[in-house]
Amino acid sequence: MARDAAVIAIKAVVGGTMVASFALVGHVLRPKWFAGLFGAAPSVAIASLAVTVADKGNSYAAIAGYAMLFGAAGFVAFSMCVRPLLTVAPAVAATSLGCLVWILVAVGSYLLVVG
Repeated sequence: MARDAAVIAIKAVVGGTMVASFALVGHVLRPKWFAGLFGAAPSVAIASLAVTVADKGNSYAAIAGYAMLFGAAGFVAFSMCVRPLLTVAPAVAATSLGCLVWILVAVGSYLLVVG
């Protein structure tokens, strides 16, 4: 249990460092939206994978990487679904449907590739 807490703490520190690093790069580069584009999810994913490799090895990290790809595909589907819905439906309804689409695409792509 203590080891799991230590790994989570290390992931948080490394992830925070990566977010700050990407924000610094984004601050220097133009346009400014680079900071937001690379500031959160990609940097935390890289940090998480690096700590996972160190903690559990390459094969476990490869599985986690695949899961991240499936989640990213689901997020793209979510975005493509929710954006047009926001013009005709309340935000709660649009995002709720988007979450359902996200889950269906992520799980469906996982089952197609792995299952």
